[in-house]
Amino acid sequence: MKKKRILDNKGITGIDLVTGLIVFGLFVGLITSLMTSIYRQSIEIQKSANAMAYATIVLEKVDEKAFEEIDNDFVTKLANSNEIVIDEGYTIDFSANIFINDVLKKVTVKVVYDINGQERLLTIDKLKVKEIYKND
Repeated sequence: MKKKRILDNKGITGIDLVTGLIVFGLFVGLITSLMTSIYRQSIEIQKSANAMAYATIVLEKVDEKAFEEIDNDFVTKLANSNEIVIDEGYTIDFSANIFINDVLKKVTVKVVYDINGQERLLTIDKLKVKEIYKND
């Protein structure tokens, strides 16, 4: 009688079904959380790369321009002349401070951007040297 009961195939029982659904739910939850985490990391990497690209473009423009053209409104002038286009969500703060008898400027570029409601800041400093030509 006992052997007959064990070998009797009546299909899926309620316990089998609930156990399967619980295991399936755990795997789906785990996969969903992993995909969400990877997506957030990729967005963060992309925004960080864009911020670095904006800072690099501004610093390259600092190298291209004459010493006298570099002032605190430098980025505004670049944007007004369409030499640089800045996407919404990114703010560039630029400052140029004169050092050593007007022959050296310390340029600071700060790019502020937002990731998931948190403000991030990228800061890069550079020195701009005035070109001096002596005719002997």
